[in-house]
Amino acid sequence: MTKLRAFHNGEITDIYKINYSTDEIVYTNELGIYYPVERKKLMHFSGVKDKRGQEIFEGDIVKMYSGELLPVVLNHGMFEPVCFYLSKVFEKVGNIFENPELLEHPDFRGHKCEEE
Repeated sequence: MTKLRAFHNGEITDIYKINYSTDEIVYTNELGIYYPVERKKLMHFSGVKDKRGQEIFEGDIVKMYSGELLPVVLNHGMFEPVCFYLSKVFEKVGNIFENPELLEHPDFRGHKCEEE
């Protein structure tokens, strides 16, 4: 089963249910109340955890062993940066919605991994 979360009303929330019968993406909170979600704010679980055991989702920003900051992006069905699958030492430091200042950090590298 796919694990999803979304950025809604200024916070990250888990997705409990999606209504596929309409073109609109909605999520149900723990009380069963439906809320619409913008497609661009829906985040898929990558299947990977960081060195502290935190789940990594699309939209998260990870700090690699080299110190560079990379966003996690779902691109053509594959999560990028690919190098974060290969590294055993990386840490989630935030996400693009709650921590936009990290996108301006001098160690932010976009989608590219620094060569070892």
